[in-house]
Amino acid sequence: MSVQWISHRGESIDAPENTLAAFRLAMTRDIDGMECDIHSTADNVLVCCHDETTTRTSGQEKSITKSTLAELRQLDFSAGKSAYRGERIPTLAEALAVLRPGKTFYIEIKGGNAALIEPLLTEIATAKVPLQDIVLICFDQEVCRQAKIRCPELRTLWLVSYSDEQPPQPEEVIATLCQCLADGIDLNGNRAFIDAAFVAAVKAAGFYFAVWTIDSAQRARELIAYGVDAITSNRAAALRDEIAGQPCTQGSAKQTAAES
Repeated sequence: MSVQWISHRGESIDAPENTLAAFRLAMTRDIDGMECDIHSTADNVLVCCHDETTTRTSGQEKSITKSTLAELRQLDFSAGKSAYRGERIPTLAEALAVLRPGKTFYIEIKGGNAALIEPLLTEIATAKVPLQDIVLICFDQEVCRQAKIRCPELRTLWLVSYSDEQPPQPEEVIATLCQCLADGIDLNGNRAFIDAAFVAAVKAAGFYFAVWTIDSAQRARELIAYGVDAITSNRAAALRDEIAGQPCTQGSAKQTAAES
């Protein structure tokens, strides 16, 4: 079966995460889609950044929500990658402009902030990006539910990790997806409880099955064999190319913590 490859925060293995450089690299490498995280600045501009502060990605501490875009633009987001020195925090509008026709953009609303749904929809409409090319992802079930109520055409995936110590039953996952109106699940793919039967049960109920964040070729092969629809990876292009033409095999190998 074919699987959709998604670049986690852009091609973040080579370019600084959540930057235009990383997003452009994903498109240049012809990845099926890319993923970003969004927050709103103090002056109500949606920007791409995973953390609530800029400390890890810029080396200087500023709160995204308490800083203006102009203040955030003063920071260097090259994250120690000298070839990208001077890279700035991108707005969502700028990131949307990088997306090529027919490619998919996974956009994560951070912090369970349902107030970002409306400005997100406005940005998508302004950019004239087809809704079919956008996937909203969020750990917060209520955000997923409100997004679907507000815009039924917007695809939403419920982000979740779970644990191997307390693995869920497929029926539990399906019930939650129904409750939050999501179109599918975006699950931590490094969990040992995931197998072909688990994936098949969720998909048989009509739900999409995506996984994150997979950097191991062996684990990717296993998940493809199980029937997942999409794999998010920090090295999506390299992983895609590494396993291209190789048979997908099921096994018990687990990705190490360093790879997750």
